Amino acid sequence: MLAIPAQTVYIDPAVHEKPYCRRRLERVLPHIPCADVREYDATARKAVAQLSKRRHGKDDFGDDAMVVFTPWEQGREGWYYHWRDESARHGGFCQPALELNLVDGCVFRCAYCGFGRKIVFALDVERLIGGLEDIFARHPAQRLYKYSNMTDLPPFEPELDAIPPMVRRFAREKDRYLMLFTKSDAVDFLLDLDHGGHTIVSWSITCDSASRLIDKRTPSMDERIEAMRKVQAAGYLVRARLSPIVPMRNWREEYERLFVRLFERARPDVVTMELLGWMEFADVTAIINRDLLDSDAVAAAEAEAERLKEFGWGPFTQETHDEIYRFCIETVRRLSPRTPISVCHGTPATWRHLGDLMKMQPDAYICNCGPLSTPGGPVYDQWHTKG
Repeated sequence: MLAIPAQTVYIDPAVHEKPYCRRRLERVLPHIPCADVREYDATARKAVAQLSKRRHGKDDFGDDAMVVFTPWEQGREGWYYHWRDESARHGGFCQPALELNLVDGCVFRCAYCGFGRKIVFALDVERLIGGLEDIFARHPAQRLYKYSNMTDLPPFEPELDAIPPMVRRFAREKDRYLMLFTKSDAVDFLLDLDHGGHTIVSWSITCDSASRLIDKRTPSMDERIEAMRKVQAAGYLVRARLSPIVPMRNWREEYERLFVRLFERARPDVVTMELLGWMEFADVTAIINRDLLDSDAVAAAEAEAERLKEFGWGPFTQETHDEIYRFCIETVRRLSPRTPISVCHGTPATWRHLGDLMKMQPDAYICNCGPLSTPGGPVYDQWHTKG
């Protein structure tokens, strides 16, 4: 697993009450170079809860994370089994679904994110798995279950052993699929698992310069695509989520190259897109050197900054969304005509302008983590059974 730079490590004494939780702790702890190890008591819980998720790019944050190990936190069942419905908050279309969470926090340091300031490990994977039958009974139509949306799990493997038990559990299912979402190239632990074809691995991919300059500590674009190739060769379904699309200065050339490399090495079952968002314009220039960005996109966003504050899909204008999405759709159509491509959190205007080009509509589309975006889903099967 990757090393986790940390300022303080907190350990819940309850971890030692369950042998499998204790073994996970013993395997992971040597990979955290930190001399300040404390008990996770009431004072520590308060300190961790109050820690903000300030975007990494706003300061020199790097090695001062708080790391917590606990078996299971009472009262957080609604987070471990989380109902995701983001449409109202974002302003774009999103398909609601139940997702599974276990780790809160990330080892990477992407400039636009703040998830690296704390990492809370819930070690009782078996308890999470034990609740699945009840979840399946309550959501009988849902086919896809995203696993740990608030972290990137593969970098913690194989020591954490949070993914293999879940992969084996979903291998027993007939029409349900586990989905891992990652930027990592640490995938060798997946290659020999008995997944039964029921685990999907989705990569968050950005263009080369963004992967190197903005997605700090992450594998490069090419390294992510190579990891995708390896996992697909092991029989997994793979998919690509361009998330976030950062409008770099030469974004057309960069995303052309991304798609060429992607389809040279892999065959994702779906490609989805989402432009950098969930922030105001002032945040963009605080976390990214504006000289790296497309000048027209930045100028338009700056001119509309006040108006776009109320929209979760800002800070870039609707016109910028449409221009970049159109380019990506047309490039995929040219390079891999049978690969479905859709937009994540697409606004009503985006769907009006580009729905026909995507050959989908907001009431019937497949995407990265939609509950029916798997084999057996009606729109999925339409795309993947065409002659």
